[in-house]
Amino acid sequence: MAEIEPFRGIRYNREAVGDLAKVIAPPYDVISPGQREELCAKSPFNAVRIELPEGEGAKRYENAKEIYSGWLRDGVLGRDHEPSIYPYYQNFEFEGRSYTRKGFIANLKVEDFDKKIVLPHEQTFRKHKEDRLALTIACDSNLSQIFCVYPDAAGEVEGDIDRNVGEPIVDVFSEEGIRNTLWRISDPKIIQRVKDTLSDISILIADGHHRYETSINFRDLKRKEHGNTSRTMPWDYVMTYLSRGEGEGLIINPTHRLAKNIGENLIDRLRGDFEVKKIPPGQSLDLGPDQICVVTRNPEETFRLTPKMTHEKEYENLAVIILHNRVFGGLIEEHRAEVQYSKFPEEVFTNVRNGQFEVGFLLPKLKSEDIFKVVLDGSKMPHKTTYFYPKILSGLVFNPLWK
Repeated sequence: MAEIEPFRGIRYNREAVGDLAKVIAPPYDVISPGQREELCAKSPFNAVRIELPEGEGAKRYENAKEIYSGWLRDGVLGRDHEPSIYPYYQNFEFEGRSYTRKGFIANLKVEDFDKKIVLPHEQTFRKHKEDRLALTIACDSNLSQIFCVYPDAAGEVEGDIDRNVGEPIVDVFSEEGIRNTLWRISDPKIIQRVKDTLSDISILIADGHHRYETSINFRDLKRKEHGNTSRTMPWDYVMTYLSRGEGEGLIINPTHRLAKNIGENLIDRLRGDFEVKKIPPGQSLDLGPDQICVVTRNPEETFRLTPKMTHEKEYENLAVIILHNRVFGGLIEEHRAEVQYSKFPEEVFTNVRNGQFEVGFLLPKLKSEDIFKVVLDGSKMPHKTTYFYPKILSGLVFNPLWK
């Protein structure tokens, strides 16, 4: 089923760029204009210059192509000689505990979704896919990896990689204090064992839905240009970071909701479908998988919702699906409510209590197996359901889409 391949990655030349910490960047879709300026100020070679190029319209992509090809020409970037996979570990603190999230970067065969080999769990938007496709065409490379999760209860892949990493090729701290360590494994025997272990499973897209769908569009575009061939071509793959779903470092935070224009007497209307209990604000995140916390403008009124009815399909009892089906799908018109999203509960409290929003909805954490159940049944989670923490960095390795 899932096909994994090594690739000859393009990486920064340390002698040309100096401190590698100054050339890496967060994923493009979480970088604000101000943060982009800060990243550019760190180094003339920061990856953000090609991930989020300057300019308007087509000029943006021409600029990215010029910068990227210049870095290749001038030796700022160089291509590895041997096909490799790239183990990538992140050491971080979260809620008072230390974690290591383990994974590796490899090429993943691009598959249409109807095959249920690569599984999406969120909706996408055309505008973002058009942007990423134009950038991929301009640079003829994957500039950042998508993030996927694979099931491996026994931890066979992690164990094999752990035993075979040597000296890291990148070891840097991001601004949040997260240690990011990258290795390179080119031993064909080790790579084959990893491929064999993952060959009979489906893989879940955690982050990077727009980039994955872009890889489908890019593949189809190339096939139209070159004709279908029985040979495997570079554009049949997309650079992917793969992490074990059962790994202790896989933190899946919820994305909370804020809403305006919710209508009158929302709490009373909620009582038809939910048991509504007033709770202290300090208990706002003490939620079961089907429970929702409602934050109101009144500091004395924070509520926990527990649905009165359960569904036969287990995943339909997840809080985020209940929120969108029963609350936004019935009591509140989502479009009129001007719903916005936040990763941080404290931000929800602040923006509701200061009057910017009428109400906030806090949601419980999810597990990867919850998401697998949704997508294997042919459904998708609501937009902006999950926030996988920490984010994986751009600039560690690039994937050329040529031979």
